[in-house]
Amino acid sequence: MKTVQEHKNGQCTMNNVQWRKMKLGNCCAVNPKTDTTKVLDDDVVALVRMEDVSNDGFITSFSERTYKSLQKRGLTIFQNEDVIFAKITPCMENGKGALVRNMKSKICMGSTEFHVLRACDNVSIDFIYQLTISKRFRQRAEMQMTGSAGQQRVPTAFLEDCLISIPFKNNKPDLSAQRRIAAILTSADKVIAATQKTIAKYKQIKQGMMEELLNEQCTMNNGKWARKTLIELADYYNGMAFKPSDWENDGTKIIRIEQLNNPLGKYDYYKGCFSETNAIHNGDLIFSWSATLKVVIWQWGDGVLNQHLFKVVPASNVDKHFLYYLLDYNMPKLGESSHGSTMKHIKRKELETYTAYIPRKIAEQKRIASILSSIDSKIECEQSILNKHIQVKKGLMDKLLNE
Repeated sequence: MKTVQEHKNGQCTMNNVQWRKMKLGNCCAVNPKTDTTKVLDDDVVALVRMEDVSNDGFITSFSERTYKSLQKRGLTIFQNEDVIFAKITPCMENGKGALVRNMKSKICMGSTEFHVLRACDNVSIDFIYQLTISKRFRQRAEMQMTGSAGQQRVPTAFLEDCLISIPFKNNKPDLSAQRRIAAILTSADKVIAATQKTIAKYKQIKQGMMEELLNEQCTMNNGKWARKTLIELADYYNGMAFKPSDWENDGTKIIRIEQLNNPLGKYDYYKGCFSETNAIHNGDLIFSWSATLKVVIWQWGDGVLNQHLFKVVPASNVDKHFLYYLLDYNMPKLGESSHGSTMKHIKRKELETYTAYIPRKIAEQKRIASILSSIDSKIECEQSILNKHIQVKKGLMDKLLNE
C-alpha cells in the first residue's frame, strides 16, 4: 500500500489518502443481471442508443418505449446508478459512456455495444464513472480490444481484471475519499457543461440571425439583392493530388480536410513547387467539397491545398466574409444536391446551377458579415474558455485518479 506522497513519484493528490490496487471486477459488478421481474409489459422504459451518448460522457437524449416492444430485442439492460461504457470501436476511443442517473423508468435498455458497471459496497459509482471516462483508462482498454478491424471490442475480461487505484482506509475502500475526489471532478464537469450550454445558445442565436439576414424569402423581393449562381460569386481552385512519396517532415504544410477539422493537429509537408492558386495564407477561404462539407476562413499559417478542397477567391464585387457566411448558410441545401451515397461530394456542376441571393452593394454585404462575425467572436471566446476548462479537468484527473 502506498500513501499519496509515495505514489507516482511523489506527486501529491489528496492529503492523507492511501491507495491500493484492486481489480475493477472486485469494485463493480461487470454486466450484472438486472431484475426485471417487477417490470410490466406496458411499463415505459428509457431506450438509450449509442448516438444518445456523447463523446464527453453524458446521455444527451433518449426515447421511451414499452417494455414489451423491446423485451425480445436482446438489448443491454441497466438502471439508475449504473455506468455504461461503449465497447466497440470507434465509440470507445471517442469517449462514449455515461453515468445513468435520474431516469424515471424502473430500468433502461440500450445498445448491445454497452458494457455495464454497477458499484459494490464501499465503492462510489461517481468515482468509477470518472475513472472510466479518463483518457488513460480508455487507452488501456484500446490496447486490449479484440476482433477484426472496424469491429473491435473491449472484452468483458478487461473490465473484470484491469487493476485500478482506489482510496483505502482501515483495510477497505475509503468511500468518503472516493466521493470527495468524484465531487471535485463533477464540479469541473458542471463548469464545462455550463460553458457548452453558453456556446450552444450563441450558435442558436447565430443560426436565427442567418435565417433573418440570408433567408431567400427575406431577400428575393427586396430589389437591392441579386440572384447569382455560386460560380458567379467566386473562382474555385481545386487542391493538389499528393502521393505518399510527396510527403516530407518539413517544408510547406499540406492542408487536408483533417486539418480543417483539427488545424492544431499533425501535418505532412511538401517541398515541391506549386502555383499560387494552390497556396493558402491566413484569411483565405477554403471550401471542403468531399465527404465533410464545410467552409472555413483559414487562420493557421501558410500551406498548400490538398485535393477535395477548393480555394475560393471571391469576385471583385463580393465581400469574402459575406461569401463565407452565405456558403455556410447554404451548405445543408448544397449537401442535399450532392453526389454519393456514403461519401458526399459537390461537383462543379452544382456550383454552376445552385443560386443564392446577395446584396448588390458590397457595403451591405460587409454590414451583414460584421453582424454575424460579432456572434462568431463570442462563440470563439467561449470556446477558448471551454478548452481551458477541459485542460483543467484533465489535470485534475491526472492528479486525483492515480491511474
